[in-house]
Amino acid sequence: KPLFYTLTNHTEGVAKVEDLLDPIPNENLYKPEPLVLGGEQTVAILCSSGTTGVPKCVCMSNYILNCEQIFVNSEDIIFTNSCLDWMTGLYFTFLSASTSCKRVITNKPFTPEYMTALVKKYKISFISAAPRHVSALIACPAATTDNFSSIRSCLVGGGCISLTTLQKLKGLFKNGKLIFGYGMTETSHMAMNPDDQYPTSVGKLFFGVKMRIVDEAGNNLPPNEVGEVYINTGHVWNGYYGNPIETKRYRDSDGWFHTGDMGYFDENNMLYIVDRKKDIIKYQGMQYWPSEIEQVISELPEVEEVCVVGVYDERHGDAAGAVVVLRQSAKLTKEQVKDHVRRRLPLDHKQLHAGVIFVDRLPQNNNGKSLKKDAQAFFENN
Repeated sequence: KPLFYTLTNHTEGVAKVEDLLDPIPNENLYKPEPLVLGGEQTVAILCSSGTTGVPKCVCMSNYILNCEQIFVNSEDIIFTNSCLDWMTGLYFTFLSASTSCKRVITNKPFTPEYMTALVKKYKISFISAAPRHVSALIACPAATTDNFSSIRSCLVGGGCISLTTLQKLKGLFKNGKLIFGYGMTETSHMAMNPDDQYPTSVGKLFFGVKMRIVDEAGNNLPPNEVGEVYINTGHVWNGYYGNPIETKRYRDSDGWFHTGDMGYFDENNMLYIVDRKKDIIKYQGMQYWPSEIEQVISELPEVEEVCVVGVYDERHGDAAGAVVVLRQSAKLTKEQVKDHVRRRLPLDHKQLHAGVIFVDRLPQNNNGKSLKKDAQAFFENN
């Protein structure tokens, strides 16, 4: 019989998670029961990110969770804003238990000022953050090198950051290292890049991980050609809970998981993730990636964050539109944004034909990832 515990908003008659800390008789004699299915047994059911659609319930095995014992040791103090029902949040909870490191936990939402205060107060040494969070940090007056002097490592995943932001982050973490990673709830982490020589890469594959870059027909592509990323970690994936149709759609009969991400390898076997396959924009028969325009707009110092989406146009297909959040007190016009894109990306099909919309904040999930469908709604409503 399942046991339910509430983390917050406690309800009468339902146990609280704090109850697990209450001592019970003979607890020193407790022995964990052997897993019936061994490492293949599901340890948690988590939500996928749902950035381009409805989140799916992912069955995570003990094998996959145990692969996450990386990055930290017992001396570390770790922090992430990710919720417990997402991969990063569960991973950090497991890390603190398996390595005896300390984890700082808060139920407050992210702000750069609050994260800075936490790092300074608790001398946090390892943080994991979304690109939009680290971008906000570099514009925060309180985020100084002294306040972040305890940081040993900062893991960034879930999207791209501009080279301008990257350089500023290196200056902020004077005693630490920026690490870029690539992973999914379904597969856990697959690649990592701690090397400054390849600043836009997510790195090389972890030991034992196999990957293919394929075209529409499923044929392998050579280096520097963009295709869909197929992954095989060698571990059992237990599929989507109660959804065998989606499970079969994403995992083929040979055991390859179809990520829906588009990417490529270079000549040095460094992996680059370009964008989501669903997010490809096709304008007048020409296709390109929203992330390419996002990177260019992010170069503007007035821009805090940006999300580029395709807006359907009967005559031309998907016209690119940019939803932009400006930094506090920044002055920037829509025409200046469009002019900057025109200078950096002179091809006509890569222009902002659907225009620019300024908003106070981008729609995002609990992990700080932009929700493309909700961003498109800004144009549909205007």
